[in-house]
Amino acid sequence: MINPVLPQVLSELRAHPEGVSEYYLMKVLEHQHAFDDVGADGSLALYRKHFIIMNALYDLQNVLWEEESRVLSISPMQIVLHAPETNAEAVPANPDLSEYYLDWHNFENTTAEDVETLMHSVTGPRH
Repeated sequence: MINPVLPQVLSELRAHPEGVSEYYLMKVLEHQHAFDDVGADGSLALYRKHFIIMNALYDLQNVLWEEESRVLSISPMQIVLHAPETNAEAVPANPDLSEYYLDWHNFENTTAEDVETLMHSVTGPRH
């Protein structure tokens, strides 16, 4: 599946050489109605928006390296497109995350219960 937000994400990265946060990308994409068809509410909707953004970023990470020899550094707080300082930078910092977010089955098969379980495992039960 081709990620429908890929062009918008790439445009924002090119427009902000200082980098952006995932939150910023989510707000821009929401404003552009890119998530209108996310098909969920609450925590599952947030997970799906996050997944779509991360899928686009990891896909772009590969494409930008192959086509432009540029590195896309990805973290939730700072996403930056830049020239590599070393050849080692071409390798994703976390290949397990890259593999997870590039597999659309993870998007399709994650349920609201899965998201709640994940959130409880990270933050503890909600009161």
